[in-house]
Amino acid sequence: MKHVGKLQLPPDAPFEQQFFMLITRICRQLALHAEHIKADDSLSPPQLWFLKRLYDAGAPQPISFFADGVYSNRSNASQMIDRLEAEGLVYRINNPRDRRSVLVELTDAGVERMHHAEASHMQLARELLAPLTEEERAAALSTFERVLALFENDEDEGGICGC
Repeated sequence: MKHVGKLQLPPDAPFEQQFFMLITRICRQLALHAEHIKADDSLSPPQLWFLKRLYDAGAPQPISFFADGVYSNRSNASQMIDRLEAEGLVYRINNPRDRRSVLVELTDAGVERMHHAEASHMQLARELLAPLTEEERAAALSTFERVLALFENDEDEGGICGC
């Protein structure tokens, strides 16, 4: 998946500009590769994240459970639930503790698709990241974890990010 005419910053561009350009390009490449996987009747990364989070919870969850991380609010989470429900991967049930709310539950088909998609995504990751040494892998994870912690700390403190 090589592209001609990639936007390249000069090596003396400020760190922040280089960082955000690299992150943007990495996200774009992940999206392109995810579309390739999805053509194999798999799930997009956000769909996989959603189903995996529900599966790991071990029980039906309220929509608010998903209104963080990939989904910034309940409306976005509801839209994802609508799409997954239309595919028969999840369904809504009445919340026995609060009749004003609903819970989201995985279907057997949802569990099966999640496992299939997870295997496809992990295989792709193994192939794409195989050239990295163990030291490069550890450094990448450490750096991304640190950057995420900085971003999450900014968000928790009501920083200017607005993310």
